[in-house]
Amino acid sequence: MHNKGTEVIPVRVLKQTALEKNIPQKSALREYLGTKDETSSTPCSRKAPKYQSLGSKSNKALSVLLVLPPMCMYEGAVKRLIPPLGLCYIAANLLKFNHKVDILDCIVEGYNTETLIAPKIYRLGITETEFAARIKNSEHDVICFSMIYSSDIDNLYQYAKIVKQVASEKIVVAGGMHASIYPERFIKDAGYYNDKPIIDFVIRGEGEFRLIELIKDLQQGRVNVHSDGLVGWSEDELFINPQYEQIQDLDDLPFPAYHKLPLEKYFHHNVPFSPYPRGNRVMQIYTSRGCPIGCTFCSSTNFNKAYRGRSVENVIEEIKYYQKKYGIDEIQFADDNLTFDKKRSIALFNELEKLNIKWCTPNGIMLNTLDEQVLDAMIRSGLYQITLSLDSGNADTLKEKHRKPVKLQRVPILMDYLQKREILMHGTLVVGMPGETIEEIEKGFKYVEKLPFNSINVFIAQALPGSELFEVSLQNGSISYEGSLYIDTAQSTLKLTDIDGSTLERIVEAFLDDYNQKIYQRDPVAWKKKYKEHQARMSTICIGKASANTASIIKANNDQAKTVCA
Repeated sequence: MHNKGTEVIPVRVLKQTALEKNIPQKSALREYLGTKDETSSTPCSRKAPKYQSLGSKSNKALSVLLVLPPMCMYEGAVKRLIPPLGLCYIAANLLKFNHKVDILDCIVEGYNTETLIAPKIYRLGITETEFAARIKNSEHDVICFSMIYSSDIDNLYQYAKIVKQVASEKIVVAGGMHASIYPERFIKDAGYYNDKPIIDFVIRGEGEFRLIELIKDLQQGRVNVHSDGLVGWSEDELFINPQYEQIQDLDDLPFPAYHKLPLEKYFHHNVPFSPYPRGNRVMQIYTSRGCPIGCTFCSSTNFNKAYRGRSVENVIEEIKYYQKKYGIDEIQFADDNLTFDKKRSIALFNELEKLNIKWCTPNGIMLNTLDEQVLDAMIRSGLYQITLSLDSGNADTLKEKHRKPVKLQRVPILMDYLQKREILMHGTLVVGMPGETIEEIEKGFKYVEKLPFNSINVFIAQALPGSELFEVSLQNGSISYEGSLYIDTAQSTLKLTDIDGSTLERIVEAFLDDYNQKIYQRDPVAWKKKYKEHQARMSTICIGKASANTASIIKANNDQAKTVCA
């Protein structure tokens, strides 16, 4: 009964050759990319505002609650506790324009609450009962949900439904990557309560200004059904608008509203993005948005493809502010491509050196952006650990299956340089891509075994919604939309290769066991630098039993301890 409008958005040619060639013609991702100016060769035409009445104007300023719902975690995963930076940016902009706003991070408020919801799958965060009580007693008019991972979609739906159950007059809005790329499926699958949609509106893309426009209209008792990036219901019909504008000058945004969070709780648990930090009061920072590279398995690159960097002055000012206000002693940069702009990154590191603060790159650095000049600037400015996004030690896999521009011949040279400067090196690998054979995986492992990583993660390839890999796999029938929402990168939950899932998992576990032993034996001093302060708690910060990777780290240390005692 609730159908999408009759207007058909024409298929447009995409700017990048690889995307144009590989993204299926009839797919939600192509439609999404084809209606964004940053990825479409033909920009969408803008429509004049068209307002629909929602009732009388509000006599008071509307109050907004931004919610990060609980997280779904597979047994063994590390319970990272990261302030929701996206929501903090949105809150800061709302405050800048004098709107009332609060943030509820259900994970930090229920960090010790682990609810088993399926075999080996847990929900981390406050219970439904506690959330219902908070919403029932709140005076917020608009409840806005966002999630980072598609695997948390059921939690978002369930907690949004609770809002309608206990306070049906409240307006429910949702956003984030999944909702932006798959808005029709997302809003319809949320379902109904008392014959009314559980989710009233979806905001696509960056929410800092789009949410402000929606709040202004709701205050006036109306909605603009042509509003940039807005999805919602109009007389029982679903309207879906392209997202047009993109924030060009990130310096215009105020610093994230971290004061709206219980920051001391994050500092107390101290399990940030990179979960074995040197500091005790760690802050996550974005210095840029976007990554134009376009790895086949990555969804972030399609959500924010155009690279936009903040000014060096703006970033340094933010770090100084946190040092003074919160006494932070470590920065973790969460950029998708921190060193993409060489000139800017060197200038940033040169200024960062003056602040005398430790930092690392948990989200990975693109190897081809690094040289000795960049590395020198990074090391001088306080870098203690770098995450190198190798992803495969097999050149053919990188080129044909990942589409990642890594020059493998340069990797040993860069790592030797880092090792001599005593910088910890964490690596990431992705195995099990479509068409990849056991022989190709083992060839990549043999290459990696010769490299002096101090730690490593091996992810089993998953078709993440929003990625090229997802759309291709969906079209050829190797996955389903529903199945792709329940993935675990430590397990072969989606069958993308001809390799038996249990066989693939055994290959990965065997490599991790062997390689972690070699890491310890090669450089026990570096091992202790990374893990000594965290060894006792490593198993306790995991859901259920430790994962293959964490278990192999613990085992390697225990085995070495036994050898020393003997």
